Amino acid sequence: MNLIPLLADAGDVGAFNPTILLVWGAMFAFMWFVLIRPQRKRQKETDYLQKSIEVGDPVLLTSGMFGKVVDTVNNVLIVEIGTNKSVRVPVQRSAVVGKSEPDLSIVKEAPKED
Repeated sequence: MNLIPLLADAGDVGAFNPTILLVWGAMFAFMWFVLIRPQRKRQKETDYLQKSIEVGDPVLLTSGMFGKVVDTVNNVLIVEIGTNKSVRVPVQRSAVVGKSEPDLSIVKEAPKED
């Protein structure tokens, strides 16, 4: 198939086509509302959560460990980890994923029927 006749039928190449501008604008708007806007919203919520941490709050770290904040120094939290309350670990505020306590309740599985 020869492309030269197809390109010749395309019309004036140098002319301004507002449809292309409209398509690019629609693509940008779609990307903004689907990707960029939700990510910014999540980042603001995470920043607010990390700034609102106080002494005594139970926290979940990015490593998956739960702990309780016992002290804060600038951008570093001293977190008690474990049930014996003797392990204290300094972590950055940015390592906190959420404020929550572990669910330590025991759930018994129903016996399987064959």
